[in-house]
Amino acid sequence: MRAALPDAATLTHAVYSGWACVHCGASLARGGAPAGRALGQIGAVRLDVDVYQCLPGRGCAATTEPAPTTEGSRR
Repeated sequence: MRAALPDAATLTHAVYSGWACVHCGASLARGGAPAGRALGQIGAVRLDVDVYQCLPGRGCAATTEPAPTTEGSRR
């Protein structure tokens, strides 16, 4: 399940610029993945911007993939 994206008007400069994870704020210097498009507006000015997130498995809680489940498995 995807975490909801914040309003673009509330993003930090680093997140808005694509330098930091939209969910946890960690640096994306070692790589990131698209998270979607944050939407926002101040007056007549649209602030919509593509935002990025940590790569899965890099410690960000929002990008941690759930453990795979197998139907019909018995314990």
